[in-house]
Amino acid sequence: MRRFCTFVIALALGACSQTPRESLDEARQALAEARYADALAAADAGLAGSTDAVTTWGLELVKLEALARDGRADETLAQLEKLAAARPEQVPAEQYSASAGQLKSAGQGAAAIRVLDAGLQRFPQDQTLMGLIEEAKAAPAAGSDELEMLRSLGYVD
Repeated sequence: MRRFCTFVIALALGACSQTPRESLDEARQALAEARYADALAAADAGLAGSTDAVTTWGLELVKLEALARDGRADETLAQLEKLAAARPEQVPAEQYSASAGQLKSAGQGAAAIRVLDAGLQRFPQDQTLMGLIEEAKAAPAAGSDELEMLRSLGYVD
């Protein structure tokens, strides 16, 4: 039992000494392996440390993707809005379509539409975002969450 406790303490101390760059590498690896909770934990650990702007941005993007792929709709939209407010020039329309696609793949179709709508608020002339909304309008079944979201946002009657 004593060895186990020593191992756990050593492991905890080792985790505390991880650099933000190492946390980014760990977060990316976890994301690639579809271990979204681990990716989020590594990203948050890296963001808690003092880091450079490039590493911070990488950690924030990993966090955004992990949230979306995990189907955490409200948190994904909040993270996307946070990043767009902080660095609008680094959050293009393509990021909105990517996050929407990840949410849709995670079974969060209504949330994907909310993300597309948020993208259209920033990029009203973006053809890709408009096309994805048109696809969503053609696809939902009557009474579905997606159809209700399209209605509430004014895309369908």
